[in-house]
Amino acid sequence: MKPLTRALDRWFGRGDFSVTVPPMDGAFRPNDRLDAAAIALEIPAPDALAVTSRGLLVSSGARLINLRTPSDGAFEFEAEITALTGLPDGGAAAALSDGRIVFTDGRTIPAHREISCITALAPAPDGALFVANGSSAFPPAEWTRDLMAGKPTGSVWRLDSATGRATQLAGALAYPQGLLDEGDALVVAESWRSALTRITPGAAKRPEIVLDNLPAYPGRLSRATDGAVWLALFAPRSQIVEFVLKEGGFRARMIREIEPDAWVAPSLRSGRSPLEPIQQGGVRQLGVLKPWSPSRSCGLVARLDAEYRPLSSFHSRANGRRHGVTSCIAQGGSVFFTAKGDGVVASFSEWGATP
Repeated sequence: MKPLTRALDRWFGRGDFSVTVPPMDGAFRPNDRLDAAAIALEIPAPDALAVTSRGLLVSSGARLINLRTPSDGAFEFEAEITALTGLPDGGAAAALSDGRIVFTDGRTIPAHREISCITALAPAPDGALFVANGSSAFPPAEWTRDLMAGKPTGSVWRLDSATGRATQLAGALAYPQGLLDEGDALVVAESWRSALTRITPGAAKRPEIVLDNLPAYPGRLSRATDGAVWLALFAPRSQIVEFVLKEGGFRARMIREIEPDAWVAPSLRSGRSPLEPIQQGGVRQLGVLKPWSPSRSCGLVARLDAEYRPLSSFHSRANGRRHGVTSCIAQGGSVFFTAKGDGVVASFSEWGATP
């Protein structure tokens, strides 16, 4: 019956073949709060954030910069930083695009052959590291290619920082890009499923969806001292992208014949090239792009309660200047976020975030 059911779903455009996306409504009602946020630092492609004893660190390419002393507080590595986390001892660990994990105290964990696309890190209580491997087929820089491939090949691992031994905790994940340790379980942000999933290591339980059907693709997440969870969503979902993901023949030809920047795919920053695709309604009128225009990029940070229920959100809309938010973290009464698409690290008041 399953082949028949799938054939009927495809004909009627329902189930797995639906191209509907949830509206920006309720807790996700659009606003301009991210554009009003105070700029902390302007650097090329800021990506990951981590709280350490030295202050707040942010990654930018191969550099790790201290927001407190950006001019002289940088670490420089040989490869691009793809993930970052603070550690209980006050230091930090950074994953590099070549697969290595380096520590601010000078230690290094060599690359593991099965972990080649590190997108997120989190410290384990026993000193190990939890590692999100976004894809087994593509590096982090080719995340749109992984989305278009349509195959969930991501995984989550436990990595012993002393021996380098790696243990897989879950596989077949749709580009895990955020990790939050709950003690006896891990919550993982699966970008291409637009969901947060709970994984219980060592248990027979199947992964449990704790929040799904998000209106944008989730990235990294962190927990504040009051128990709230801050979630970065790096690009909006759209019906046209959902449609392309269902059309294998068109998608294969697009990948084969067109440059990735011009694909019908989400983006960290759109509107910079006349070659990129646009939807009806996204055309500038008299040089002005309306804030409600359909866009391949946006800025979005969500505040969730301790049970991962959305409470409120902070936006940079189609005409905004804080697009491609890849990380957010609360520190000292403020929430800092990285708008990678626009090269900005900014912050807003954590206490003004209640709905």
